[in-house]
Amino acid sequence: MLIIIAGIFLYKAIFSSKSKDRFLDEIRNKGIKSIVSKKYINYDNHNIPFLVYGNKDSIVVYRDWWDKVLDGDSIIKPKGSLEIVIKNSDKIEKFDYQDKFGLEPNF
Repeated sequence: MLIIIAGIFLYKAIFSSKSKDRFLDEIRNKGIKSIVSKKYINYDNHNIPFLVYGNKDSIVVYRDWWDKVLDGDSIIKPKGSLEIVIKNSDKIEKFDYQDKFGLEPNF
């Protein structure tokens, strides 16, 4: 039983960090300068929240960012950065994926 528990722990430690690295690399490689056209939660994929921008591109966001973004807001994310800026005439919000690194995603 101890071997099984140790195996599960090692599996999660190895593969969850690779998954986080892949996720951050995917975010880092996106360059966005557009308008949020829709917000949706993908119930078929672990209830992950997405922002749709442009025609049909999308980006994953954390739950605590969800209520701060509205359809029609501008979304800006320079390629190579982990920070997105959401703005409209009333507000400017900055969200940084790097701040979430090492924390469990709150999808």
